Amino acid sequence: MPFKMKDFVYWSGLYNGGLAVILLFPPVYRILGLNIPAPLWGWLLAGFLGFTSAVLILSSRDLSHRASFVYWESLLRYVAALLLVPAGLFGDLGLIAVPLGLTDLVIGLVYMIGLPKELDVPHRSLFWDRLD
Repeated sequence: MPFKMKDFVYWSGLYNGGLAVILLFPPVYRILGLNIPAPLWGWLLAGFLGFTSAVLILSSRDLSHRASFVYWESLLRYVAALLLVPAGLFGDLGLIAVPLGLTDLVIGLVYMIGLPKELDVPHRSLFWDRLD
């Protein structure tokens, strides 16, 4: 089965949704080794992830017109990786933050490399939402 960006975007949206559900329940993420200092922060992150989940899933339905949303999500993934990996290694967030951050990095790279190739558009078109 050939790799398709729309499928990858869809499944990464479901991944975000799953993370959002986990972050709603402090006992669950604590069992997994994630140490968020107050439930409010977990809920705030869950809301953010829920929104990005919806954006990714909806974008996967019409990727040729909505790819800019996914491209910008790659930038968010890089920021998440830059925050999660050091916080997991050197902070008190928990070591599970390291693979989560590395996963974000990989997903962001797949978005940023795969979208221009599959849609045959330059990076600047995705960045500036000039897809038509």
